Amino acid sequence: MSLTIRGQVISTEKEDGSSFMTADAIIFKYPKEAITSKSLIIVQPTERAIVLIQGQIVADLPPGSHNIQTPGNPVSAFLSKFRYNTLPYDTVVYFISTTRHEVRVAGVSQTDDLVPLEYETAIYFRVQNPAALVTNVQFGSLYFKDADLAHYISPIVDQEVSSVLNRVNLTDVFKKFSEISTAVTAALKQFLAEIGVDLISVRITRLLPQDPELRRIIQLRDMGIPLMDAVRMGLARILAEQQNAAAVNMAIGVPYYPNLSTIVNLPDGLIRVGIGRRGQQQSGGTQQ
Repeated sequence: MSLTIRGQVISTEKEDGSSFMTADAIIFKYPKEAITSKSLIIVQPTERAIVLIQGQIVADLPPGSHNIQTPGNPVSAFLSKFRYNTLPYDTVVYFISTTRHEVRVAGVSQTDDLVPLEYETAIYFRVQNPAALVTNVQFGSLYFKDADLAHYISPIVDQEVSSVLNRVNLTDVFKKFSEISTAVTAALKQFLAEIGVDLISVRITRLLPQDPELRRIIQLRDMGIPLMDAVRMGLARILAEQQNAAAVNMAIGVPYYPNLSTIVNLPDGLIRVGIGRRGQQQSGGTQQ
């Protein structure tokens, strides 16, 4: 990643007016080779800055301009304590977003009657304690983003969603939206609070059978069509896609008898009835 450094100014703002702190970025780690003793740290209104020196958090800077050489600055106080004239090379500045973020966590669970269901949850949060977050997450690049947090919390979400779905049948699963949200909220609120994140809310945005045919049957059922008729309509659609002549009969629930001459191993009575009716029609035609 290429960075353009503006003198001694340490900020997430670039020279072209854009920002290193993208919409999905929670933490941005400023390149430490650009940090000097004459640096000026500028924190934007939607950020906080955490300064680490030699592995210790020495400052949690609010929005505004912070001159490292100012006597009242926490960084300056740390340097004077150890009689440092310059910043050590292992000085790191993390910029943490304090705006509201949203992450989506999706997965697959199953009901009590072993029907696989796809689910998706929308989780809204904001960072409450930047220092706690910096010391509790790990990332290998300059960013810690929404997707990284989603991966971090996905096992907890999956456990709580499954704890509800595994105890209900498919026919009752769509009545459990609020129960699922409550279970996920309770588990995540405590877990995220430990890493400095405040959970705002949790919503279930998707809960559908993994089998697309079963989805269509449920949709027809919810439109007021009886369950068996909905199953029959689903089968009729499959037959229609195969250009099978029996599709219409399946839809209206009437048996379909193709040309009997093409069918083998039918009961003798059925063959005789079919042949007899055909013979009567032919003889009737001759009499006419």
